[in-house]
Amino acid sequence: MNTEKQTVRWRSTEIAIFTTLCLGLFAKPCAMRGQGAAVATPPPTVVDKITDDLYVIRGEGGNTSVFLTDEGIILVDTKFERDHDDLVRRVSALSNKPIRYAINTHPHSDHTGGNALLSPAVVVAHKNALTDMVKGRMPGLPQITFGDDIGINLGGKQVVGYHFGRCHTDGDTFVYFPALKVLATGDCITTGNGQGVPNPPTSSRINIDYNNGGSFVEALATIDQALKLDFDVVVPGHGPLVKKADVVRWRSGLERLRNRVSAVLHESKGKQDVSEVLVKEFEWDPAGNPLRNVLDGLIKELKP
Repeated sequence: MNTEKQTVRWRSTEIAIFTTLCLGLFAKPCAMRGQGAAVATPPPTVVDKITDDLYVIRGEGGNTSVFLTDEGIILVDTKFERDHDDLVRRVSALSNKPIRYAINTHPHSDHTGGNALLSPAVVVAHKNALTDMVKGRMPGLPQITFGDDIGINLGGKQVVGYHFGRCHTDGDTFVYFPALKVLATGDCITTGNGQGVPNPPTSSRINIDYNNGGSFVEALATIDQALKLDFDVVVPGHGPLVKKADVVRWRSGLERLRNRVSAVLHESKGKQDVSEVLVKEFEWDPAGNPLRNVLDGLIKELKP
């Protein structure tokens, strides 16, 4: 490795390097709540070009960003393990350079499932994501973890990972491409249901994994911190790409949702009443994972 051209910078960073024995110890796959179920007919794979050196592979599993440099490739999220061959084939069509790094935006298997199969690529994630993956006995544990932020410089290009606080989980990473003004958000921000169906453009949906430290209340502050970055294009965890202005509008919708649900609970109304508000007023899917997985935790957070 040419250390003059390829360096990893960290601040408030913790490095965790695991041996083959350790990786084997936790090699049993475990799908995180609401994320691991296979769909009967996987959505078609779509490759979006943002710039000549940044692409997004959408389809089954989380969105994967592909950043091309002269010295190798940086991926953001690795989809399910079963998607590995298709993912590598799509990446190889964009560049013949090796995959050097894979940054996980959070621990769920639809974003980390391909980690172990990308060796010798280095897997990077927030330290809490590592803890959650160890707890879930998941394969492909990150070799490098960080606290607040981490920079990866490869082939004269830079990617920065930020942890702004709790959102979808307690280990979310926002991946920023400063020269391109692009931000990959993981599942803190999604524009689709993970099965190829976009969210209604006016909906205020967010999926919180309370089992892994997520928080709706703290998500608002986390998103506010992300919005301070200078970016134009947003790569959500699932669904089509959007612009910064779309995230600003969606963030306002979440604030209205918080206030409305808080008012319902203040009137001593129950779970069914909150569910109806989310479905009718904020366009939550009545059969979707967010409503099933988030409702109890949301009520607990917002109950007076």
